[in-house]
Amino acid sequence: MRFNTLRFLIREGFRGMVKNGFMSAVSVLVLVCCLMITGCAYLLIENIDHGFESIYQENVVAAYAEEGTDKEGLAAIEKAIKSIDNVAEVEFHSKEEQLKDYSSDKDIGALLTDLEDDNPLPDTYMIHFKDLALFDQTVKKIEAIDGLEQVDYDSALAKMLTSARSMVFTVGIWIVALLLVVSLFIIVNTIKLTVYSRRLEIYIMRSVGATRRFIRFPFVVEGIALGIIAGGVTYGIVYGVYELVMPLVDLGKKFTPVPFVTVWWQLLVGFMGVGVLIGIIGSWISLSRYLKENME
Repeated sequence: MRFNTLRFLIREGFRGMVKNGFMSAVSVLVLVCCLMITGCAYLLIENIDHGFESIYQENVVAAYAEEGTDKEGLAAIEKAIKSIDNVAEVEFHSKEEQLKDYSSDKDIGALLTDLEDDNPLPDTYMIHFKDLALFDQTVKKIEAIDGLEQVDYDSALAKMLTSARSMVFTVGIWIVALLLVVSLFIIVNTIKLTVYSRRLEIYIMRSVGATRRFIRFPFVVEGIALGIIAGGVTYGIVYGVYELVMPLVDLGKKFTPVPFVTVWWQLLVGFMGVGVLIGIIGSWISLSRYLKENME
């Protein structure tokens, strides 16, 4: 295709969008609504997943060093734990620190005042994991470390959290996919009305010998332009609503909403990409059906 022809077809695509301003506005509005629902579903999934990450941090494994282990031995144990791939963080609590903390408690402080010379508390490592799906394998590696007397954990809770998170992710993917299919169906039917309103223009082009590709190209350009406009408008609306609503959500100190700054580029690329893709596919399907039904 020559450059002049390509420039003409692109110009025709934009001209058609402006000329049929009402139908273009309807297409953008429908696409914005569909993208907003999809974007809200994505943000909900992100926040639920973020909440699970917070709960993950609460599910820790406690490992106790053997009685009488010296400082060098304690440091070696901590280094060995940190060397395990799935370990995210290790917090060491010496027996002296724990006794001091417990002694400051009003209820049990009096019971511990005479234990400074005979401290029964063990040196403890509080271990956080990166992925609870690897819980059992990681615990076995920790238990194999020399110098540890006991490892306390709740594998049932870890498995429950992993299963719940996996289920939420799977359901979320299906919801987003379903919304995209619904969006495509709606936009195809909306663009079909646009094509029908321009049937005379299509008929004239077909009558003078224009190929299907030549007729279809301006509509594809129009679909891309409408998709970009709809994606940009949706991003602005979702950003404004999210920043306005999420500070009002109070689910306790253990849950904080996902900051928009961490997901802005996924949403921007997603809205623009999906908008353009749906615009192209919608225009292509609508025009192909029309040409097949009326030009053969």
